[in-house]
Amino acid sequence: MSRTLPFQRSPQASRARLSKAQLLPIPRSVANELALQVHLSLQALRAGATDIAPAQQITEAMLLARFLSEAGHGDFSHDALMAADRIMAEVFDGGRESGTWTLAPEAFEQIAAIVSLYDHQLQRATLAALTTASERLDRFKAGEAYQPMQQRRASS
Repeated sequence: MSRTLPFQRSPQASRARLSKAQLLPIPRSVANELALQVHLSLQALRAGATDIAPAQQITEAMLLARFLSEAGHGDFSHDALMAADRIMAEVFDGGRESGTWTLAPEAFEQIAAIVSLYDHQLQRATLAALTTASERLDRFKAGEAYQPMQQRRASS
């Protein structure tokens, strides 16, 4: 019969193991599943989605990609975020009017590039970076104003 490894059971040892896990990327299967959902949402918007969920998912991925970029994972400028935000605002406005959430053909490549960046970030960013980005997204959704990371550090 095999024995378990004698890990220390103190809270400090548990935090140390958690801290080490935070330095690793998320499991590839999880990253692939998250990326697949966003790619499917992109295709749904290209075809004309009958509900708002794909547009919401693309917008969340867009913000997460920006937050991860600010943390040093990829290049996604503030100007590119603002341009993508305008595109998605048009998607939301059009969906509310027509009941179909559609990404204009001329905007598809720009949003597809962001989805690809997000996919790449999911494969490489650490769990800590993804956790921090997700927490920022939750605060943003709760009403906190968006501030680029450099401005957040300066005001702290």
